[in-house]
Amino acid sequence: MGKWKATIVTHTDLDGVGAAAVYIRLAGLVLGGDTRPVFTEPYTIDKLLQGLDTNTEKVVVSDIGVNAPTLDSITASLQRLAARGVQVEWYDHHRWQREWIEKLSSTGARIHVDTSTCATGVVAKYAPLELGVEPDDYIEELARIVCAADLWKWDHYMAPKLYRVASRYRGAKGDEWRRKMITGLAQGSLWWPDLEEALQEYITAEFKGFAKALPTLQVDEINGCRIGYVLKDPGPPAAGILAATVMARKNLDVAVIVRRKGSGISLRSQGRINVQKIALAGGGGGHPSAAGMPLKIPWYARLAARIYPPIRLRYARKTVREAIARLGGCPLQERD
Repeated sequence: MGKWKATIVTHTDLDGVGAAAVYIRLAGLVLGGDTRPVFTEPYTIDKLLQGLDTNTEKVVVSDIGVNAPTLDSITASLQRLAARGVQVEWYDHHRWQREWIEKLSSTGARIHVDTSTCATGVVAKYAPLELGVEPDDYIEELARIVCAADLWKWDHYMAPKLYRVASRYRGAKGDEWRRKMITGLAQGSLWWPDLEEALQEYITAEFKGFAKALPTLQVDEINGCRIGYVLKDPGPPAAGILAATVMARKNLDVAVIVRRKGSGISLRSQGRINVQKIALAGGGGGHPSAAGMPLKIPWYARLAARIYPPIRLRYARKTVREAIARLGGCPLQERD
């Protein structure tokens, strides 16, 4: 076939799925027909863009932020795309520094960053201006559902259901599942039998995941800031749900989710501590209440962790402590 009309580069969670679905619906695109999806994580976006082919008219990035260490690499990739005549639109709700927006915008990319909503809400708000169309009532409803989950408000009954099913499967099966979800949501369906089946599977797996994760919880205290570290297997429960549970049980300020596999850790806050600043100090990024950063662990410890996974908790604690030390203590969230 000829060039793709659009390549949608988006996050692997519900917000990334919702953002892609909203853009496809607004633009009148067909996933798998004239449009291809590419799923990624914030800490791999620079490498993905470096290797992205230019057989596409447009690249749309959603629900993915940038940070200082990856800025130059991403800028070079956007310059390469622009030189090949590829348009770039970027929609995000993470916190960006003004100079980051200006630097990427200088490549010709259209950057839309709005921290007042979720990424699906950003697409619903700004993509119509780029595309010259009007959003329908369904798009507004889908954005409300996704934001209720992603912003942890839970003020829509569909939010916990879609949040869970979006992360039901992993790997290649997970990518195929997300493609099906994007297609269904873009076509105007909020729920269908396959999602109900996946939800029941997820809930069963979620109970098993909690039973395995909760006994690994370790609590650390740094100058009055209570931080809990918990080891998580692949699959349910979602990092946000696990974090909320351990924070409530142990009255924690911050929960650190350490995955038995993978190279990153997730940080969640009850609202007092700004985990975005901690993540930035450790080479990551995110929101004041939800962020992620690389796990600093030597190769020999990674090998040992295959036999004794709790070793990863020790290095997660060291990684977070070093980031907090650079900040001079746990950073508080600013209040309006």
